[in-house]
Amino acid sequence: MKVAAPAVVALLAAASALVVSLVFANSAGSDARNAPVLIPTRTSTPAAPTATPFPSTWIDGLRAGGGGDAILISCQDANHDGRLNSADAPDLGGLDIALVPGQACVAPERHRDFYAGPPSDAASPACDAAQPPLLIVAIASAGSDLLDARGGESMGLLALVNELQRRAERADIGTRLVLSTSAVYGADAAQTSMERWIAHDLARRLDAAPCLRAVLIGHSHGGVTVTSVAAALDERHGARMYGVLIDRTTALYDRNAAEFPSRTRVLNVYQLNEGWHGHPLDLPNITDADESAERAPIALSDGGGAPALVSHKTLDDAPAVQQRIVDAVVAWLGTRD
Repeated sequence: MKVAAPAVVALLAAASALVVSLVFANSAGSDARNAPVLIPTRTSTPAAPTATPFPSTWIDGLRAGGGGDAILISCQDANHDGRLNSADAPDLGGLDIALVPGQACVAPERHRDFYAGPPSDAASPACDAAQPPLLIVAIASAGSDLLDARGGESMGLLALVNELQRRAERADIGTRLVLSTSAVYGADAAQTSMERWIAHDLARRLDAAPCLRAVLIGHSHGGVTVTSVAAALDERHGARMYGVLIDRTTALYDRNAAEFPSRTRVLNVYQLNEGWHGHPLDLPNITDADESAERAPIALSDGGGAPALVSHKTLDDAPAVQQRIVDAVVAWLGTRD
């Protein structure tokens, strides 16, 4: 049971997954509105599907190891007035999240919903670096807890994060990582509150580093977080963001989130093999990719087993899907407008 998560989050826990959002750096003057969305041809054969090893926590599964700060967001209510805003910390100015009495900041020693890692090198990402820096934001869906990865679902997103960091490292690009769930535990309208928290955090980072690029990757409810955050920042930062949706669904979300960006380029990956699935979006800045024919090991919560056609829980585990996403992000990172 996920302490302090809303009832709808617990209901979806068995069918949910992680979402990861990634952020890349580029010059402030770039504008990708007229650039085509390219999905590169695969240059190598993906590895055969194998069971993803499950660390004890999300942070343990990071290639770069721990460090940084893993927090329970509701515990940031420093003045205990039941709201998260500038009265709690100056950097929360412009943010206002209502907390649920009795559900906020419960058992923080056992639960985390947001993690901000250190830079990949000694120097903080800066616009005077040889290559502009990269921020990776990974957002987990309903029922996820950054201190508990034993369920094994959405672990393929950690493989994505680790491979993207490897590719960035080979290109001498400094990186920083954020992991998040798709709901603020103990907050009113928990999913919408996480949208606001991440949009606020990402806007601060993009404003502080004009060269920074942002790529947001989300699975299930995390995909909704991606589109909502990208839509909120689209007018100001759309040319510097890239979104990836993995089986995005609003089922059991706390509202009908129908906001989509118009400038930010998005890769929408989905499957149609079962009731829980994503959908084609048919928007000019979004590339749809039906990956129903790919295979991945059966999810542990479904009994586990040899590779089978992907499901809502396992789409992120398919090697071919991971390769498509990494190649698309790297291609976007390499564009110069």
